[in-house]
Amino acid sequence: MIDRSQPMIVAGAGVGGLTAALAMARNSIPVRVYERRSADEIDRSAGFGHTIWANATTLLAGLGLGTQLESIGDRLLAAENRDPRQRLIFRMEMGKVVPPEAEPALGIGRGDLIRMLADACRGVGIEITYGVPVVGYRHDADRVAVRLGNGEDVAGAGLVGADGVRSTVLNQMHQGLQPLDTGRSTYRGLTVGTCGLQRGIVHLFSDPATGIGGGAWLVGGDRVVWTLSYRRPAEGDDPQGPWQRARELADELGELPSTFVAHTPPEVASRTHVFYLPWLDNWGDGRVTLLGDAAHAMPTELGQGACQAIEDGVVLADSLAVSADVPSGLRHYEERRRQRVWWIRQQVLRANSFKPIRNSLLRWAFTRVGKLVIAAKAPQMWRQIQEPPELYYGMAAQRP
Repeated sequence: MIDRSQPMIVAGAGVGGLTAALAMARNSIPVRVYERRSADEIDRSAGFGHTIWANATTLLAGLGLGTQLESIGDRLLAAENRDPRQRLIFRMEMGKVVPPEAEPALGIGRGDLIRMLADACRGVGIEITYGVPVVGYRHDADRVAVRLGNGEDVAGAGLVGADGVRSTVLNQMHQGLQPLDTGRSTYRGLTVGTCGLQRGIVHLFSDPATGIGGGAWLVGGDRVVWTLSYRRPAEGDDPQGPWQRARELADELGELPSTFVAHTPPEVASRTHVFYLPWLDNWGDGRVTLLGDAAHAMPTELGQGACQAIEDGVVLADSLAVSADVPSGLRHYEERRRQRVWWIRQQVLRANSFKPIRNSLLRWAFTRVGKLVIAAKAPQMWRQIQEPPELYYGMAAQRP
C-alpha cells in the first residue's frame, strides 16, 4: 500500500486533473489541486463543448457521476457526415460501435462538465486552489516539494502534471520541448436553440475541395456547439474577427452550418490554432508524472482529447491503489496507458492528414472510394476507441 500520510498534488483543474483527483479520492488517496486560472476565468473559457464517448462516460459513471452526466448532456445516437450539397457521405449508428456494457456517448458543455467534476471533488473533501499555478518542483526518495506561483512550497507524496499542452511540469521534465503545429485553426461557438439539428446526431461536414471541415451537436439545454476547421498559418488574426471568418467557412459547407454560425452571438465565437506534442516515451520521473494534454496533446479530430484525459485520470488512481509506493504506481500507470494512447494518436493523426483535393476527377473518385473505406473501417475503429480500460478495482464508486 502506498503512503497516504501526504497528499498527491495535481497541477491543473481541467477535465483530466479533476478526474484524476476524484478517482484518487475514491481510492482513499489524499489529494490537492492547484490551478493557474481563477474559477471565473475557467468559467468564461469553458463556453464550448465535448463529445464524451463511451470509453470516458463509462469511467465517469464508475466514479458515481452517471446520473448527473445524463442530466446535463445529450445522448449521442449516431454520427453523419455530409458534403456541401448535404449529400450523405456516411452514417454510423452508435448502438453498433458502443460496447454493450458501456454507458452511452454524450454531447456535453465543457463548462457543465468542469463544474460537475469540481463539485464532485469538493463533495469528497478535495481542496481546489484557483489562481495559484505550479511553477516548479523538486523530488527525492521520500516526497516531492512543489513550488507555487505565490512563492509557497508545498510537500506531497507525488505530483501529477495535468496543466495542458504548455505544461510547466512538462517543460521542467523535458526542457526545450516545443509543440508541433498541425497547420490548422479551429473556430468554435455555442448558440442557444437547436438550429434545425436533429437531436442525438453528431453532424459532421466536409468539403474535399477546400479541406474545410466541421461538426455540430447538441450539448443539453437546447444548445448547439459547433466547430469549423481549415488549413492556415498560426500567425495573423482575422481582420473582421473570428465570427465573420467562421461565417465565411460555414458558407462553404452548406445551409445548416451557415444557420448555426449565423445564430451565434459574435462575441461567443473564437479561433484556436491547434498544436500537439511530439510523442514522448517518458511521461514521468520518480514521484512526478504527466496526464492528458501535458503528456500526449493531439489534434482534435475524433474528439478524444478529454476522453483520453479521463482515461488517464482513472487508470492513474487505479495504478496507485494497487502499488507498494508512489513511484512504482506512477510508472505502472504510464506503462498501462502508453500503448493505448499511441494507437489513439495514430488514428487522430491519420484523420488530421487529409489535404484539399483540387482536381475534380480525383475528388469524385476519392468521395466514392472513401465511402466504401469508411463503411468498412470506421465501425471497427470506433468500437476499439470506445472500449473502456480494464481496472484492477473495477468501478471505484462501487468499492466499499
